[in-house]
Amino acid sequence: MKYKVTHITDYIYEFPATLCHNLMFQIPPELSFQKVLEYTCDISPKPSSEIEREDFFGNKYLYFSVERSHKNLSVTSKSVVELSSPPWASIKPADTMPWEEVVELLHSVKSTADIRQYYLESNHVQFIEGISAYVLKSFTPGRPILEAALDLNTRIFNDFAFTPGFSDISTPLEKVFKHRKGVCQDFAHFSLACLRAIGLSARYVSGYLETLPPPGKPKLVGADASHAWIAVYVPGHGWVELDATNNLLVNDKHIRVAVGRDFADVTPLKGIVYSGSKQEMKVSVDVRNIEEG
Repeated sequence: MKYKVTHITDYIYEFPATLCHNLMFQIPPELSFQKVLEYTCDISPKPSSEIEREDFFGNKYLYFSVERSHKNLSVTSKSVVELSSPPWASIKPADTMPWEEVVELLHSVKSTADIRQYYLESNHVQFIEGISAYVLKSFTPGRPILEAALDLNTRIFNDFAFTPGFSDISTPLEKVFKHRKGVCQDFAHFSLACLRAIGLSARYVSGYLETLPPPGKPKLVGADASHAWIAVYVPGHGWVELDATNNLLVNDKHIRVAVGRDFADVTPLKGIVYSGSKQEMKVSVDVRNIEEG
C-alpha cells in the first residue's frame, strides 16, 4: 500500500507575533514495514533557524523559530510512504506468553529501561479508579497476553462511542471513562492506562489513517486527521500495535510518525509564541491511497 499524506497547520494571530519557537513531530520514520519515498516541509514565513533532531524515544522532529514580526504561520508537511504487512501480522495470539509471566519478566532485571519506562504513569495516562477492574475482565488468569489485549481492544471499541467534540487533550481520563466517549487519543490513553495498571508495557503511537467517505460520496480534501493507537510489548515479538478506535490489530493502512509515553511526547506541532493577542489554529490532513508509478 502506498500513501500520500499532506498535513497543513495554520496559525492566525489577531495581532502580529514577534517571535515563535516550535517543535514538529510529523516526519515519518523508515521502518522494516514502512518505506519513506518522499518527505518535504514548507514553512511560511521562512524560519530564522531550522534544525532536524532525534528525541529520547528515537523520533525525528523539527525545531524551528521565526524571529520577526508575522501575523500568520503556515506549516505544510508532505510525505509519500509505502507500507507492507507488519511483523506481528503472523502472530497467533493464543501462542503468546501468559500475561502474568510478561509482567514478572518486565519487572525483573532481565528487562531493559527502554521497555520498563512504558509501564509507568505519564501526563495523560493515570491509573484512575475502576480501571484495574475493567482491564482484568479481559486479562483473566493465565490468558495469553496478545489474546487478552485483543479482547480488551474489542471491549473498548464496543463500550466507548467515538464522539468528536466531546473532549480535547486536556480532558481528564476519568471523564472519558465515566461517559464512555471520546476520540482516538482518548481511546489510546485509556488503553495504555489499562495495560500499564496491571504492570504491562505499552506505548502511544501517532500517525495517520485514511478516512474513507460514505459509499457513493467523493473523498473530501482535508477530511482526514492525525490518528493515535497503541503498541504493547510482547516478549519474543517486540512491540505489537492495536487500534481500539477501529477494533483491529494494526495492519498496512496505518502510517507511523512517532512513539512516546502519551500524546504530550509526540504532539504534531507545539511551541511558544510571543504575542499579546488571541490566536486561531486550523489543521487539515489528507491521506490518499495512490497507485504504483
